Amino acid sequence: MDPVKPTRPLALAATFLVIGALSYGGVQLWAHYGTTPGVPASAPLTPAILAAIILATALAFRARLKAQREAVQRVLDGEPSPPILPGQRAPKPLDPLQAARAVMFAKASSMVGAIVSGVYAGYGVFLLGKLDIDVFRSRAIVCGITVLCGLALVGAALFLEYVLRVPPSGPDDGVPQNGNKTKTATQTRPVRNRPDGTFPVRRESNHSGS
Repeated sequence: MDPVKPTRPLALAATFLVIGALSYGGVQLWAHYGTTPGVPASAPLTPAILAAIILATALAFRARLKAQREAVQRVLDGEPSPPILPGQRAPKPLDPLQAARAVMFAKASSMVGAIVSGVYAGYGVFLLGKLDIDVFRSRAIVCGITVLCGLALVGAALFLEYVLRVPPSGPDDGVPQNGNKTKTATQTRPVRNRPDGTFPVRRESNHSGS
């Protein structure tokens, strides 16, 4: 299965500009045939809540991956693992399926954030010429806040993708610096969550002599 490719910021920027232009044209057409559409005061809540959830998820994943990398590095260096204190849990390997779902959720959220920001940015630009009217000024403020929340959602989603992004494994993994491919303790046990693509997947290391 091919690795999941990370979201390109250029694609998100293009989506933002295209949706913004369509929104601006649609609001102009709407205003030409009647009153302009209203803007709900709760519009910024959804992207803001999603951004907070995704950011918290990214920070939790980053902490787990850091603890896992430190545990693997201690094994590679032959160092003993620190004792587990009462009430403390050993680092749990990250489930590849859970990571893949988080990546797909982040990719969808970044696109949603770009679309939401574009819609309200186009409407906000249209309202810039009507700020002398109180109702339009209040709508413009809500549009601006929604755009910022949408951009925050895009940033949180890209950060989650970055946390789960892992470089591909090199051919020298598990080989000592002196170049001798001797069997070590790490080569005689399954290795979990070793990267084999853009995002973490599960793979077992090849046993020498098998």
